[in-house]
Amino acid sequence: MKPHRIGILFVHGIQGNPRQFDFLIKRLPLDICCQNLLLPGHGATTKEFKKAAKEQWLDAVKNASTQLRAKCDRIVFVGHSMGCLLGLQAQQELKLYSAMLLLCCPFTLRPTWRYFKNSISANLTKGKTDDPFIKAAWDANGVSAKHSLSYFFCAHPYLELFRIIKSVKNQRLIVPKETLFCFSELDEIVSKQSLLYAREALGAKTELLKGCGHNYFTPAAQSRLVNTVQNIIKSNESP
Repeated sequence: MKPHRIGILFVHGIQGNPRQFDFLIKRLPLDICCQNLLLPGHGATTKEFKKAAKEQWLDAVKNASTQLRAKCDRIVFVGHSMGCLLGLQAQQELKLYSAMLLLCCPFTLRPTWRYFKNSISANLTKGKTDDPFIKAAWDANGVSAKHSLSYFFCAHPYLELFRIIKSVKNQRLIVPKETLFCFSELDEIVSKQSLLYAREALGAKTELLKGCGHNYFTPAAQSRLVNTVQNIIKSNESP
């Protein structure tokens, strides 16, 4: 028997960071093997971020999955935004995940004025605000810059994101039976068409998180997601 029965791989989204999953990881049982991945080009400056490519991101997810599987009997995948797409692609190739929890999966993007407002306000205030959406946008940022305008010159990683979306949607995706797509009611960038795509095209279970944004999850939603992960762990503990 392997050292751990269950392993959980967390993968953040584009320009995100592993801290986004803290509210989930802190509530995990101590015997769970957890890996919170930092994607290439993240955790540093815009200079490194501009060089990041989809092949690097996908290789990082596949390598982390393979390493985790060597230590665990089963792997649960938890992703946010672009991390969801990378997980879906990795599952197509490796078929290692027994369950997936996918938050704000961007099958279709439709940036709203709130997205630009929150992004600009987050950088101008450095997160020092009472607005939970703006604070969440700052806390989720995993790429540092000397000036907020520097982010507007990082076109390449976002073009890579669109390529990933196209690639994933062009495949006949087969997700694990225990897969849940959670979308936010007030998402500033992911279109509601994404929920319909997950439900109708993939036949997957979906849930709409009330009062949440792309990066901001209400206390009630956080508790709901914690319970979801805990239930997934229990259902995967059996031999």
